[in-house]
Amino acid sequence: MAVVLTGDYPGCYGDVRLGRPVTYECRPYGERLSRPGGVAVQWTRAGASGVPAPPADGAGRHLTLSGVLHGPVTRSWSRRVIEALEGGHDAELAAVPGPLAGCLVTADKVFLFRNAVAPEGLLYRREGSRVRWSTDPLDLLDGTPDDLDEQALWRCCRGDDVFVYRHPQPVGPGELVVMDARGTTRRVFDRITPLELPRRTSMAEYADLAHHMLLDAVRPYAGRGRIGIMLSGGLDSSAVLTALVEVGADVVAYHMHTDDPLADESAYARTVCDHLGVPFVAVPTESGEGYLSRARPFPHPFVGFAYRWVEQLAERVHEDGITFLTWGADGDLCFGPYRYGLHDVLFGDIAPHEKAALCRGLITSRWELSRVLRSVRRSSSLLDEYLPVGANARPTEFTAPAPGVPDDRYDSDYSAKEHTMDLMLWWPRGILRCSPLGDRQIKRLTARMPHAYRLLVHQGRMIPKPVLRLLLSTRLPATVWRRYGRLWQDSPHKRYAIAHPHVFADLIGTPQSQLVARGIVDRSRLAAVLAEPASLRRHSETLICAAMTELFLRDHAALTREGGTYADTATG
Repeated sequence: MAVVLTGDYPGCYGDVRLGRPVTYECRPYGERLSRPGGVAVQWTRAGASGVPAPPADGAGRHLTLSGVLHGPVTRSWSRRVIEALEGGHDAELAAVPGPLAGCLVTADKVFLFRNAVAPEGLLYRREGSRVRWSTDPLDLLDGTPDDLDEQALWRCCRGDDVFVYRHPQPVGPGELVVMDARGTTRRVFDRITPLELPRRTSMAEYADLAHHMLLDAVRPYAGRGRIGIMLSGGLDSSAVLTALVEVGADVVAYHMHTDDPLADESAYARTVCDHLGVPFVAVPTESGEGYLSRARPFPHPFVGFAYRWVEQLAERVHEDGITFLTWGADGDLCFGPYRYGLHDVLFGDIAPHEKAALCRGLITSRWELSRVLRSVRRSSSLLDEYLPVGANARPTEFTAPAPGVPDDRYDSDYSAKEHTMDLMLWWPRGILRCSPLGDRQIKRLTARMPHAYRLLVHQGRMIPKPVLRLLLSTRLPATVWRRYGRLWQDSPHKRYAIAHPHVFADLIGTPQSQLVARGIVDRSRLAAVLAEPASLRRHSETLICAAMTELFLRDHAALTREGGTYADTATG
């Protein structure tokens, strides 16, 4: 029997002073607050209720949550969470199913927590006895010039998905923050521990285990009515959709369709839906004048080139009455390669016959034999050449030089880009997302999986995510799971940049530009980039990221001029 999820919470907010009374409010997401301080707010979808208070609770304890929980969320459930927090019972708190983050306010303490699989961006700020927390950073700003980290803004123009604020602090995955009159303490209460498996578990066995764990991860969704999935046509979202169909979920697939033949994946997505008997909805995406959205206020710079596309998708999902959406996020992190070399093959927990086959694959690869042999050292990875560092860094010839800026390294703990999409596109429309491939057991499985099982080199080809391919090999047509190579996903964005240099000149190339005023964009260097079609093509991604950063900065400049806070406007 399917377990119905009854705890869907699109974020929370609070502004309290330790030791003073606190009022609890339950509000539909985005509704204006009735009072500015001394309040703990649970955001909900319209018509939904807040977190039920524990029975006979006269202690003034208030629990607010953010995430999609495996229900039911009852009064006794709330009491267990509160007792686990107050009593320091970390194991009980970590055992709560589903991605969970939130806050508990008591008479003299504030507890902020986020379990190891929660993607939510829960942030906080403390100034003496005043404690503020929110899932929206705009609630925590004072509209002062020192809100922002200048180096982080430069990195946003390069396309780095980084946190740009100086004062609000994110709660990390698996972290518990406790604030009282004595100070602030932080500790990790929840970790992803590798699954215990027999030695030399084969790649095929990993695929079988992953399939069963994915079924368990999506099974709670089967009883909640029609749900949506963002289907690209790639391995990750296809695996999630296959599992949803297998457990009997009522699901409709949404695909962001581009008319650029170099980037069109719709044939793969349609093949998956036709094979599984799932309704397929292609959402046309815009690459014209409206491509760079000017919606405000942006809570973070959206360092990506598909904001308008996701906005169009969110509009269609909302029109269809879908309130819950799944997708294939975490597939790259869990099953994809981030290092690979002879060391991973020879010293991995792999059966001898598989090691021999993997070594033969390395010999046939396009890597020089000397490089393959050097990769016998643990410190050497054959994939280093693909990292966006050094000579491979994304080009930023239109920005002022910034010596000492660190390389872009992916941070799986917090994604400002994904957080922005929730805050601006999904939650205001009453839509919550959940990533089944980010399930705890799947993460534990892949934490145990050898690095050599994340990439298969065969006849000179580098085939990523072989475990997911094996999982799908008996469930989807070969045209889907055997697909090799990538479409030119950047093509629509490069085409836009070449056709619209005037947009970038107007946004980031005038004396009124915030990026110019801050000395991040150099006007003469930008003019040189915009004058050459080849240069425009090469800088298309970073130009779009810089333009989105400029839109964010304009919002922040307006706040600074007004000398107020975002607390009213962000929730109103």
